[in-house]
Amino acid sequence: MMLSVGWGLGAAAVWGTADFCAQRAATELGFWPTIWGMNAIGALALGAAWGGGAFSVGGAHWGMLAALGAGNALGGLFFYYALQYGPLTVVSPITAAYPVISALLAYLFTGERLGALLALAVGGVIAGTLLASMAAPGAAVDYPRRRSALTAAVAGALTFGVVFFGLAAAAGSNSTAAPVLAFRLVGAAVLALPLLAGARLPAAMFRCRWLWATGLLDSSAYLLYAAGARHLPVAVISSLSGLFTVWTLVLAIIFLRERLAGRQWLGVALLLGAIGVLALQ
Repeated sequence: MMLSVGWGLGAAAVWGTADFCAQRAATELGFWPTIWGMNAIGALALGAAWGGGAFSVGGAHWGMLAALGAGNALGGLFFYYALQYGPLTVVSPITAAYPVISALLAYLFTGERLGALLALAVGGVIAGTLLASMAAPGAAVDYPRRRSALTAAVAGALTFGVVFFGLAAAAGSNSTAAPVLAFRLVGAAVLALPLLAGARLPAAMFRCRWLWATGLLDSSAYLLYAAGARHLPVAVISSLSGLFTVWTLVLAIIFLRERLAGRQWLGVALLLGAIGVLALQ
């Protein structure tokens, strides 16, 4: 199981790095151009790989994948809206709770059952992620849209929980890359709708290196998640991928010199112990 756990940890690390890059891209380009460009770049890269024969899309359930892709785009809108208008110390742990939804859906609809030790380890990963992503409160900041932002964060967690449960099921019946290609194509199409209403993209936006890094890294993380979902229970792969918020925190510590609060260190300790148990199972 060690290699399979590596897929989940890899997805979390790559997603966390993608979010780190996305924050910088959004500062330069704005929120909507960044999330649309991320999907467009992912679709371009995966489309080129498919065209070059790197993978097949035969047997893919395109109707279900299109619905999941639209849900993923909606979840992204909820998440970035919450980040823009709400406190990060609350938005981040709410969003990081999406593995609970995925695990619950797997329990209800696919009959997925975990042994006592494995279930305890998954719970440790989720609890550790929540604790580690709760940054210490900073100076008082007024958030006029705080209520709507927190509502969006909850909606994002629920949406992502459903999407990643569905992605795990799709990865088991299709090639690893086909579901991710569908996600990117549908996401780019849905998020391009503002263009029909007269919205304009920033000039030379595709010269932004942060945008290209975000698009390529985010799609790579989805591929790692889909690969891990072929070998791990949904509850396990979802909880491991939820560590992306912690990896973003690690990058902030390294590059922005931020420090951990006491409860965050407790979360890190829980994570290390839980991941060790998962790797040994």
